[in-house]
Amino acid sequence: MKNVLELINEIVTNGKNRGVGQFTTEDEFYDGRIITVEGNKLINFGSCSYLGLELDQRLKDGAIEAIKKFGVQFSCSRTYMSCTLYRELESLVRKIFDAPVVLSTSVSLGHHAVIPVVVGENDAIIMDQQVHASVQDAAIKMKAKGVFVTIVRHNDMDELRKKVTELSQSYNKVWYMMDGVYSMYGDFAPMDQISEMLKNHKKFHIYADDAHGLGWMGQHGRGYVLNQMLLHPKMIVATSLNKAFAAGGGAFVIPDEELCQKVRNCGGAFIFSGPHQIPVLGAGIASAKILLSDEIYEKQAALAEKIAYCHELLEAHNLPVVSNPNTPIFFIGLGLVRVGYNLVKRMLGEGCFVNISAFPAVPETCTGVRFTITLHHTKEDIEKLVKGLAYHFPKALEEEGRTVNDVYRAFRRIANFKEKDEISIPTSTSGFSIQYEQSISKIDKNLWNKLLGTEGIIDHESLEIMEKSFSQNFEPENNWNFHYYIIRDKIGIPVLATFFTTALTKDDMLAPPESSKIIESGRQKNKYFLTSKSLIMGTLLTEGKHMYLNQNHNEWQKALMLLLDTVWKLQDTEKAVVLNLRDFYKKNTDLYNFFKDQGFIPVPLPDTHVIENFNWKSADNFIEQVTSEKRYYIKKRAQNFESLYDVNIITNPSENKIDEYYELYKNVAAKSFVLNTFLLPKKLFLNIAKKNSWEFIELSIKGTNHPSGIAICHKSASEYCFLLTGMNYEFVDTHNLYPQILWQIVKRAGELNVPSVSLGFTASQNKRKFNANVIEKIGFVQMKDSFSVSFINTLAGGGKAA
Repeated sequence: MKNVLELINEIVTNGKNRGVGQFTTEDEFYDGRIITVEGNKLINFGSCSYLGLELDQRLKDGAIEAIKKFGVQFSCSRTYMSCTLYRELESLVRKIFDAPVVLSTSVSLGHHAVIPVVVGENDAIIMDQQVHASVQDAAIKMKAKGVFVTIVRHNDMDELRKKVTELSQSYNKVWYMMDGVYSMYGDFAPMDQISEMLKNHKKFHIYADDAHGLGWMGQHGRGYVLNQMLLHPKMIVATSLNKAFAAGGGAFVIPDEELCQKVRNCGGAFIFSGPHQIPVLGAGIASAKILLSDEIYEKQAALAEKIAYCHELLEAHNLPVVSNPNTPIFFIGLGLVRVGYNLVKRMLGEGCFVNISAFPAVPETCTGVRFTITLHHTKEDIEKLVKGLAYHFPKALEEEGRTVNDVYRAFRRIANFKEKDEISIPTSTSGFSIQYEQSISKIDKNLWNKLLGTEGIIDHESLEIMEKSFSQNFEPENNWNFHYYIIRDKIGIPVLATFFTTALTKDDMLAPPESSKIIESGRQKNKYFLTSKSLIMGTLLTEGKHMYLNQNHNEWQKALMLLLDTVWKLQDTEKAVVLNLRDFYKKNTDLYNFFKDQGFIPVPLPDTHVIENFNWKSADNFIEQVTSEKRYYIKKRAQNFESLYDVNIITNPSENKIDEYYELYKNVAAKSFVLNTFLLPKKLFLNIAKKNSWEFIELSIKGTNHPSGIAICHKSASEYCFLLTGMNYEFVDTHNLYPQILWQIVKRAGELNVPSVSLGFTASQNKRKFNANVIEKIGFVQMKDSFSVSFINTLAGGGKAA
C-alpha cells in the first residue's frame, strides 16, 4: 500500500511540476466564467457547480443574513443542540426528496457516519469498482467489524446478480454500493436493472452516492437515481450539497423515520463532529427554495441545451468522447498520462482550464481530459474549448510519440465510447523488425540461449518443457499461451528479446500474504474467485532476466516502444485484464522512468537470493568464508542435523518417485502466499524428470523409506538454480528440514563447480544465512479496468467469506 501511495504522490507532484494542477486563483472576485491563474485569464471548465447557483444573489443574501443574525458559527455538537437554521434547511430538503433526510457537513464524513449504522455485522458489501473513493474508504473500514467486502466490475449487472445470489445464502443483507452519476466518465448506473434486482432479490439493498446528479436532473432537482425510480425501502441515497446545490455538506435520504433517527443518534460524524457553518446553512435554505420552485426546470433545460451543443461539436470534430452525452461531465480519452499532461498544458495556453483525469481515479492507461459544463458558460466558450481540443489533441499525441490507437485500445469497452477500427501496427518501425513466434521451437536455440539463456530457467530447453507442461491440461489455470519476440535493428542485430505467457492468475498474486490467506477462504466455494487473465513477461514459474535489451543501442527506447505497442495489441487480442512486466533491477532508473511514462505502475517483487562468485573448495572452506553469525547458523541448523538424513541426487526419477515428490510440493504450496499462484500440474514434474539438465535433491530421514524433502534444481555451466521444494512438515521443526535443503543445494552446487547459485525468492531470513546476496527486483503492471493493485491490496481481509 505504501508503494501505491508513493506512486500517487509522484503522479500528483509530476502534474504540479508540469504546470497542470494544484493551482490557486488570483482573482479578487468571481464571475463564474473566468478565473486568473499565474496572471492568465482562463475560462473555468473545472467547476461542478452545474447550475451556477454559487453566484446567485439569493444564496449570497441568505448567507449574509444568516451571519448578521447568528454570527459565523454555532459551535456545538448536534447531539446537544442545533442552530435555529437547521430545522428550516432540513425541512426544505425533505420536501425536495419527499423522504426523511439527515444532513452532514460533508458527504465523505456522512458516509463514515451512515454506513456503520445501516450495515450490520452479518451483512455483505459489494462495491462497484468505480464507486466514489469516499464510499470505498468508509466501506473498507467495515471489515474491522467483520463485514465481508468485495467488488464487481463497473456496471456489470451479470456479475452483480451472481454475487448477490451467492452472498444471500450467508448474509442478512447484501449491499450494492454505487454512484448514480459516475464522476470520471460521467456515465449512469443502470437503474432499470437495479430496480428489477430490488424486486427479485429479497436481501439486496442499495447504497447510492448521487453527488453529481443533484440539481440538474429530476423533480425539484432530486437527482438521477430518484428521477429513475421512487425511493425504495431497501435503498439509501447520498448526495452532495456542494456541487449543483452550491451551498455545502451532504444529504442522506433514508426510507423511514425510525432508521433516519437511528442514523442521527448513532452516526459518529453526527455525534462528534462540528455542525454546518452559519453562512452555509443560510445559503442552503436559499438554494433549496430555488429547487422547490418551477425555476429549477428552466435552469435544467438551459443546461441540457448547452450539454447537447457541446457533444454535438465534439462529435463533429471526431474527438474520442468517453462520457455519457446527457451529463454535464465530459471526458476525452487520451491513453497515457504524459499525453494528458501535454494536452492540459496546451489547453491552458488556449485560455481554457480543464482537468487531467489519471490514475488512481481511472485505470493506468485510461488518462483523459475531464471538463464540465455549467450555466455560466456561453456557446462561444464551448466553441472555443472544442476548437482548442480538436487542434491540440493530435499534436499532443504526436509530441509524446503516441497514436490514437492508445485511445481505441483503452476505451473500446467503455459503454459510451464509440468503437473504431484500430490502425494496424506495422511489422517494422524506424528500421526495426519484429520476429514473433508462439513456440520456442521456431527460434534459433543458440541465439536464444546467447541472449537470455544464461540467467534463471529460461534457456531454450527449459522453455520447451514449460510449453509441454502447460498445454492440454484440464484446469484452465494450467494452460498457458506463449509469445516470443526478437526485435532487430536495420542491419539485423537483435536489440531486444523477450517472451510472454497468457495465463489465468489470482488478483491477489502480489498482495500481502495475510490478505491472500483471507481471500483464499473465499475460494473454498469458488476456485476462481477474484481471478483474471494476465499477460505476463516470462512465466509465473520462471525467475531471472526475462528481457534482453541492449541499452547501449542509440535507439533502444524505440525498440522497447515497438514491443509495447505490439504487446498492447496482443493483450487486447488475448482479452487479458493485466499486463505484467517483471524482474527488472530496481537500480535501472532509465527503464524505471520509461515504463512509468508509458502508464505502468511499479510493483515491488519478492527479493531474489543469489550466491555470486561462488568459490567452493570444500564445505569447511565455504563456512570459513561467511561471517561468524552465518557460520553459527549453518553449523547449528544444518551441519548438526546432516547425520539424520540420507541425501541422494536423483536424475530421471520413476513415476512413483514423482508421485511422492509432488505430494511434498503440494504441502509447501498450500502454505505459500508470498506469491499467490495456482497449484502447478504434476505434468511439469514428469517432464522435468526426463531432462538431464534437471535433478532432484532427495532428503530422507534415516530409517524411513520415503523422502522427507526435495529440491528441484536446474544445472548449467554458469549457474545452479533452485526452482521448487517439497517438504513433510512433520520434520520441519524437529529436524530443521528447510535449512538442510538449502545446505544440500549449496553443497551440490559446489560439487558441480558452478560460479553462481540462485536460491530463488521468499524465505529471505534463511537464504541470507547461506551467504546469498539479496537482489531487489521490480515489476510494472497495467490493468484494463480499475482493479488496481492498490485496490486489491486494500480490499483483501476482514469478514467471513461467502
